[in-house]
Amino acid sequence: MTDNNRLRSAFLAKQNHLLAALEIVPDLTGHGTTIGDDSEANWARVLREFLPARYGIAKGQVIDSQGGISDQIDLLIYDAQYTPLLAKTANGDLFVPAEAVYAVFEVKQEINRKLLEYAGKKIASVRELTRTSVNIAHAGGTYDPKPPIPILGGLLTTRSGWADLEGKAAVNALLELSGARRVDIGCALRGVSFNRIEEAPTSLPEYSEPDVTLMFFLIRLFGRLQKVGTVAAVDIDAYMNALDLNDAPVADS
Repeated sequence: MTDNNRLRSAFLAKQNHLLAALEIVPDLTGHGTTIGDDSEANWARVLREFLPARYGIAKGQVIDSQGGISDQIDLLIYDAQYTPLLAKTANGDLFVPAEAVYAVFEVKQEINRKLLEYAGKKIASVRELTRTSVNIAHAGGTYDPKPPIPILGGLLTTRSGWADLEGKAAVNALLELSGARRVDIGCALRGVSFNRIEEAPTSLPEYSEPDVTLMFFLIRLFGRLQKVGTVAAVDIDAYMNALDLNDAPVADS
């Protein structure tokens, strides 16, 4: 067996394992929240296994220094190396600074027009937040503030609601989502994965072969994360100012 065949076999085994895990709970229960939580946990596990440790994976909400807050996000990919997290709930949900976010994903059982639009709305709730950027210190001085990176948005599902995800109806539904609502990348494990390469709203996505949906999605995702590099340095003072610490009442001694 060649190295290429070994790599393909390894990804196919991971894909089959994920499919089996995603389909166990729906077979046991019709409870939507239970199914959703289990699907998010399985996708999070796959992303943690594949991506370098510099990328954190969690569900939660995104906060900015102006007091803005996003919708609840099923899966956040965030900077786990340089940006502090603001809070963590008892069930593991995070409150992540907007500057830390690389990508946001909605997790559903199926991809269709309605759920694409829903994912676009969730993605926009993150992209529309305020992001700061400050100088970055280095041994020879400082680098100028880096512009905030483009935040990737995606949809992860088990199957497709369209008979052909590359057909006209599905493509039109995807291309109609633009600007802050743009869905860049997605995976329907039992269908195909897609990746929108160009910013032009009419550019056609590229698609995976049906038997390598997970491999295509993970490699394209990592390639896009590599391309944007590291997130901008957060202006932590902006968050501190938002707390009005100087105006807070002094506790009795």
